[in-house]
Amino acid sequence: MGPQPRAAIGLLLLVLLLPLRGGAAGSAARLYVTNENDDSITVLDPERQTVLATVAVGARPRGIKVSPDGRRAYVALGEEDAIAVVETATDRLIAKFPAGTDPEAFDLSPDGTRLYVSNEDAGTASVIDLTTQKVIATVKVGLEPEGVAVSPDGRLVYVTAETTHTVTVIDSRTFQVVANILVGDRPRSATFSPDGSRAYVTAEIGGTVSVIDVKAHKVLGTADVKQKDEKPMGVVVTPDGKKVYVTTGRGNSVVVLDAEALKVLRHIPVGRRPWGITMSPDGKRVYVANGVSKNVSVIDTAEDKVIATLPAGDGAWGVALIPARP
Repeated sequence: MGPQPRAAIGLLLLVLLLPLRGGAAGSAARLYVTNENDDSITVLDPERQTVLATVAVGARPRGIKVSPDGRRAYVALGEEDAIAVVETATDRLIAKFPAGTDPEAFDLSPDGTRLYVSNEDAGTASVIDLTTQKVIATVKVGLEPEGVAVSPDGRLVYVTAETTHTVTVIDSRTFQVVANILVGDRPRSATFSPDGSRAYVTAEIGGTVSVIDVKAHKVLGTADVKQKDEKPMGVVVTPDGKKVYVTTGRGNSVVVLDAEALKVLRHIPVGRRPWGITMSPDGKRVYVANGVSKNVSVIDTAEDKVIATLPAGDGAWGVALIPARP
């Protein structure tokens, strides 16, 4: 056999042996779940419904996001005042950096260069440059800030505040507060519609979801989603902007809303104390972390029903997805 055939065979073997890990071409979907009582994250294969790894990350992990390229998972450690960084190719903890006091929830800029964190006990939001892993700005927001959401164009940052019942709107270019919007009692989470024209904010005590006109900085309407013990927590919107999914904590359900009419379409039973929620990029699946049940419910959005339950750790709280890549 000549050198050219040998080289061709070697190249073929190299391609076949490439690891199917986060961020690599041909990678399978991977789901990351924070377990606040186990001080760990669970890594899942959502299609095969198997646990791939359990990673010790630090004290009281809650909020979690993955970088746009899928190579890093960032985890808020409330009792360490830090963000943990997990390399998804190896599922190893590779760094921790300061994030202001008592971080719980955060969001990433669309380009993955900055991280915005709510500091609950300080009434502030910290802006972190991910290149230097340092806080570059601290912004005063409402009392007991909780949820954080960055607009699709990266220009606005929403921070909910439990005690003042407000959303603080921050200009990401100047780090100045441009508006404070009154919403329902004890707002928890926020998310934007795919086109960035609207935002949806859950209110735990109010039992509502407020829809905000992003350009005008005003509430357009409010949906009452409370039924029995349901307390709106996490929220996501489908890629077509037509439906909103809301976790309900003690209500042990996910509420489905018509995004335009703000009408409840369905209450989907899930595990106990659902909190964190994320959606696949194609909108076909919703993943819900159930803290007391120690698992994740998988919802088929075509039928709005649970089609699988995946194992997680004690106090499953946040959930983030790295989608499959061809």
